[in-house]
Amino acid sequence: MNKPYKIAAKAIIFDRDHVLILRKSEEERTRKETHGWDFPGGGLEPSEPLMDALSREVMEETGLQVKVIAPAYIYDEIQEEKHLIIVKFACDQPWGQVRLSAEHESYHWVPLADLDQGEFPDWMKEEIRRAYRVYTDFRGIERE
Repeated sequence: MNKPYKIAAKAIIFDRDHVLILRKSEEERTRKETHGWDFPGGGLEPSEPLMDALSREVMEETGLQVKVIAPAYIYDEIQEEKHLIIVKFACDQPWGQVRLSAEHESYHWVPLADLDQGEFPDWMKEEIRRAYRVYTDFRGIERE
């Protein structure tokens, strides 16, 4: 059986040694039965280029503009109703004031040094580490 593809773009945003992590609203957590932690981003509209969708979703969900560095992680899952593909990009140089959409209730600029102490899921920590390697390699920053 052929399943429709759903393609989404997410931004793992760095501001020097901090990363932006969002907390989904209670309604979003309940509706989708999820842990509730998130990166800004979402699905592509029909005929929308991937990078345009990423910029649009980041602006809609956070009010920020960012500089996209490069893809950092690709997630692929065949679900009952669709084939989900999420491309996560390392981003930096956030510009603007954070203004969350109704999808999220809070945001956290988490110091990378404190990442392991956070209550974030292990997969999220690993994706942040991968994106940070892309970010530091691109920017020529020495990692500890």
